[in-house]
Amino acid sequence: MTEAENDAETATDGELPASRGIVDRQSGLAEAASARKKMTAMAARAIGPKLDFDIPRMTMLSLLTRAQGFHDSAVAALQADNPFATFTLLRSYAENAALLCWLVDKPADIERIYPSAPADRTIRVGQLTNYAEKRLGGFRPIYAQLSKFAHPGAGTALSGWHAGDENSVHWTSVPTFKNDDDFKVGCFWVVELAEANSHLWSECWVAYFGPQPKYVPPAWVGPTTESKGGTEPEDS
Repeated sequence: MTEAENDAETATDGELPASRGIVDRQSGLAEAASARKKMTAMAARAIGPKLDFDIPRMTMLSLLTRAQGFHDSAVAALQADNPFATFTLLRSYAENAALLCWLVDKPADIERIYPSAPADRTIRVGQLTNYAEKRLGGFRPIYAQLSKFAHPGAGTALSGWHAGDENSVHWTSVPTFKNDDDFKVGCFWVVELAEANSHLWSECWVAYFGPQPKYVPPAWVGPTTESKGGTEPEDS
C-alpha cells in the first residue's frame, strides 16, 4: 500500500484527501480520473508491445479488468452521489488489491484462481483480507470502514437522515453523501486503491512474464485435471 494508507490509523479523514490534493468534490473527481489514466499507463508499460495469450496471462489481465471496472463504477457512484455503491465497490477494489498482494508473495498460487480451479483449492476472501492486514499496515482500517457501508448495521443505522436548519432533520429514500468530507474521503480511497492495484498488478506481471521472470506460472491443462506446478526459471 502507499504511504498515505500506512498512515491511515493516525491521520484524520480530513487530512487524508488533502494529502492527495483533494479539497472539494471537483478536485476529488479530477484526481480519480487521473489515477485511472496512470493505472492503464502503468499496465501498458508492464505488458509491453507484444502480448501472447495463455491461461496465466488471461487470468492476470482479468484482474486488471476487475480493477478498472471497480474504479470506473466507484467514480460513477460518486458522480451519482451514492455513498453505499461507492464504498461497497471500493471494498471489492480493496479485495482485488489484497489478492494481488497475495500473489506477489505467493506466486505459485495463481493456479488457485485459474478457470475451473477445484473448490477446495480456491483462495477465500477472508484469507486474502487477513493476509493483507498482516502484510499492509494500513489495510485493516480501510477495509473496516468500507465494510460498514457494505453491510447493514450500526454504521448505517441512520441512512437517509440529514441535519437541516434550526435543529431540524429530514429523511430521503434517495442515497446521498451526508457531507462533502465523506465525498472527498471516497475520492481519496479511489485514488489510493488505484495506485495500490497498479503497482501490485505490474509487479506480479513482471515477475511472471517480464524479460527476466522470477517465477514461471503453472500451466493450465484443462478443467478436469489439476494444473502442473510452476517453476523457477532456469538459468541460461
